[in-house]
Amino acid sequence: MKIAPVVLAGGTAGIFEKLTGQLPKTYIKIGGKRLYQYTADALLAIFGKVYVAAPRPEDNPYIYVEERGTGVERAISAAEAYLGAETHMLIAYGDVYVESYAYRSLIEATATTGADGAVLAVPRKATKGHGVLETKAGTLLAKIGGEGQWIFGGLALLPRAALRIIEQAGLYEGLNQIAQRSKIAVVPWSGTWHDVNHPEDLMQLLEYTAPRNTIIAKTAKVSPTAVLEGPVVIEDGVEIDHYAVIKGPAYIGKGAFIGAHALIRNYTDIEEGAVIGSSTEVSHSLICERATVGRGSFVSYSVVGEEAVLEPNIVTMSVLREGRDRLEPIQVRGQVYYKLGALIPRKARVSAGTTLPPGAGWD
Repeated sequence: MKIAPVVLAGGTAGIFEKLTGQLPKTYIKIGGKRLYQYTADALLAIFGKVYVAAPRPEDNPYIYVEERGTGVERAISAAEAYLGAETHMLIAYGDVYVESYAYRSLIEATATTGADGAVLAVPRKATKGHGVLETKAGTLLAKIGGEGQWIFGGLALLPRAALRIIEQAGLYEGLNQIAQRSKIAVVPWSGTWHDVNHPEDLMQLLEYTAPRNTIIAKTAKVSPTAVLEGPVVIEDGVEIDHYAVIKGPAYIGKGAFIGAHALIRNYTDIEEGAVIGSSTEVSHSLICERATVGRGSFVSYSVVGEEAVLEPNIVTMSVLREGRDRLEPIQVRGQVYYKLGALIPRKARVSAGTTLPPGAGWD
């Protein structure tokens, strides 16, 4: 069995347009990488090469496949044209974050059960765009649709001969037809799996992509009076001014600036070229590339888009009065809260002294 791993990183921006412009949501950066790169890098480590169906090639060690139109089926068709002697294609959604062993589990299940392929099944959640899986004897796929406790997890290992069925019938109907003709194993997965389907999903993603070790680049300039509590990653060219405090896990991207007396709290991601003003506090937030947060501000459970500017003394309130779909509850001293701050669109400007209510900008 020769496998070609393919990452589907295309599509339209949709509700992520506030953050990615005309690019797909898979192009948002978190932890210094595009979202789709977490999938691509994991597959590259396993197979030594990976195909990425995307609208804009970048300087990465992947084989980029020109995206022809939109839709999973067209992306699969475009990738199939690049293949050589491979007998199977491992299809992976670029907007799904999953532990790397999930990819291996599909290969192992196919080999050990004698099946023709496999699909990943994850516990049913409040997510759209993933079909419910029904199984038959031998934990094989019966169909996608109906009622059940497991949904399609965005990973499928399929024989190359079956790809044309998907191209003609669509992904789910194609899988239904393939399941009638071939043996497709269903692989239950209870490990880390996170579907980035809405901007709010970035809040949980920050916890999955947060650093697990402390790494400080040689060219970073960290004041001797600054306090770093790991794990933190500080990239090349970062400047951390006097008495700033970084309480990890936290990521500080290339060339970012952290002002004097700033407090960067856990699960904060500050991307390349971003500026955090003096005496500013940032907690559990994504500050995108070249964004600026002015001095004396408080940013919590928020996303600040690329090149956005928060003038001085901005406050993002984040405690919601009631729960909200796609948010995980937080326990503080025995009390349960739901937190969601503000979504600031790319290149937006927020006037000095503004207080933004919880959930501002997400709808």
